[in-house]
Amino acid sequence: MAPLVWLVTGATSGIGKAVIQEIVARGDKVIASGRNVESRLGALKSDSLALLELDISAPLSTITTTIQSAWSTFGHIDILLNNAGMSAMCTAEEATPALINQTFTINLFAPLNLTQAILPLFRERGSGTLAFTSSSTAWAPLPFMSHYAASKAALSAYVEALHKEIRPLGLKAVAFECGGFPTHLGQPREGGNGSAVQGSAIPGYLPLLGKLGAMFGGNPDLYMPGDLAKVGPRLVDVVKGEGVASGKPWSVRVPLGSDGWETARVKVNEMAQVLDAWKEVAASTDQDKHPGGTTKEYLEFVSILE
Repeated sequence: MAPLVWLVTGATSGIGKAVIQEIVARGDKVIASGRNVESRLGALKSDSLALLELDISAPLSTITTTIQSAWSTFGHIDILLNNAGMSAMCTAEEATPALINQTFTINLFAPLNLTQAILPLFRERGSGTLAFTSSSTAWAPLPFMSHYAASKAALSAYVEALHKEIRPLGLKAVAFECGGFPTHLGQPREGGNGSAVQGSAIPGYLPLLGKLGAMFGGNPDLYMPGDLAKVGPRLVDVVKGEGVASGKPWSVRVPLGSDGWETARVKVNEMAQVLDAWKEVAASTDQDKHPGGTTKEYLEFVSILE
């Protein structure tokens, strides 16, 4: 089988770096992108690993030109992994417009632009996979991380709908909803506003903020169970349908990390209780002539099962 060609954003550290190393180890080729990528990944360059300086927050027109150029590096691209992201802890009340804009640009709008830029090329070729690094906070938002959680929840919802649109074209999409991994996600982005700062100037928020800080600070490793040496092989397995994913149906939302899995499972169970508690109230807002519920056809459109 011919080597697959990957384009990975946010490849200079953390999950992205782990993935590009696994890609090369599997015999595939990868275009590793990021900021200051030459200085940070130059030692890894080879016939199988090319570097691409890429500011994912650039306008769509710039991103499109960059994608077209990257396509010619190895003659085509099979897989785009939208991995770059950022996080910051801040009260919803005190978040600056700059922080909110940066969070949604990096975590949501940039992956959307990259997807739009590469989709025509995938569609013309009749094959291609769009992978995204999302988060377990899409299921269970933490207090003081409302903007990060909202951006990731929106991303996962986008990927669900996207997969349904592109599946008839021979294309696929998947969101990896990661738990805690020891990455630099919470550090301020270079060239950003340095807003990844915990704390509040409003006394009313301090007790809950302190409780959250004490929970994480008491045993930080407990909340970072993810192993970067393992996440690369598992992610590549899922995308390629190999190893632990061999024989499994394609899933559009895949948890990575035992904490991410448990968080999602508990939230699903809790949501079922909420839905049961409010079923009659929900139905009471229907028109009298409506039979209630929806159709089998509609449910098929929104199903995440293959």
